[in-house]
Parts: sequence; structure tokens; C-alpha cells
Amino acid sequence: MLYFKTIPFPDHIQQAQVEEALRKASLKKTLSLDFKSSTMNIGTDKKFFGFEGKNALSFTRIRTSFEFLLPKLIVSVPKDQSATAYKIRLSAVPLAVCLFIFFGFYSIIVGLIRGIINVESMAVVLVLAILFFSLLALEIKITKSRVLKVIEKA
Repeated sequence: MLYFKTIPFPDHIQQAQVEEALRKASLKKTLSLDFKSSTMNIGTDKKFFGFEGKNALSFTRIRTSFEFLLPKLIVSVPKDQSATAYKIRLSAVPLAVCLFIFFGFYSIIVGLIRGIINVESMAVVLVLAILFFSLLALEIKITKSRVLKVIEKA
């Protein structure tokens, strides 16, 4: 998997405490979280959906239907007791969008090298990139705050 951000556990917090706190705040899922819907519109005290893999526990934030534009992130907590951080990655669909944006930038660069300037395609790719990465930054901030809140509450 392509993890793009590693976040250390808060001071004096061990892996077992993080794992226990996230398990308590999660609804268990039996399938991978990449293509599973993470939307729930009814009230619950749970903050995450969780999936237990062989080497790590994966969590994704439970979102409302109003947050459908935010890219879905997968938080991975290693089962190794000596771990000191959790990792964040994009789920499959936002990863495909990100690759599409990078392909757009690549085609623009190739066009510029060949001397072909298409301002419309540059503008579209630039606007999509700014929008996507702004929403991604917002989702990272929300997810980090929810994880921290769950850890501190436990």
C-alpha cells in the first residue's frame, strides 16, 4: 500500500493503548475498507469503521452523506507492540483520482516540452488538483483530530 503520512503516537502512549482506544470507537467490518461505503447518517457513538488484517488494523472515519466529496483515508495501526506511529493512505477511488491528476500534469509537461500549449487543459487540471488536495488536507486534519480525541478519551 502507498502510505503517504506517518503520524507518531502522542507522548507516553503505547501501541496497545492506541489499538484498544480505536477498537472501542470502531464498528467492525469483515471486508477491506477500500471499496466499502463509510457513510452512516444515523447517530452512533462510534467514530470509525475497522478492519483487522494480518499485520495491521485499518480504520476509516465514519462520514455523513454531506461529506461525500472528501477523499476517504485509511488509517493503519501496526499490530507490532513496538510501533510508535500510525500511517495514513488514500483508499482506492481517491488514489485513482490522484493518479489521474498526476497523469494530467505529466501530459501538460510533455505538451510544453513539445511546444504545444493548451491553456484550457492546464486550467482544468490545475483547478482539479487544487480542489482535490484542499479537500485531502481538510480530511487529514479531521481524521487526525478524531484519532487524537479517541486516544485521549480512552
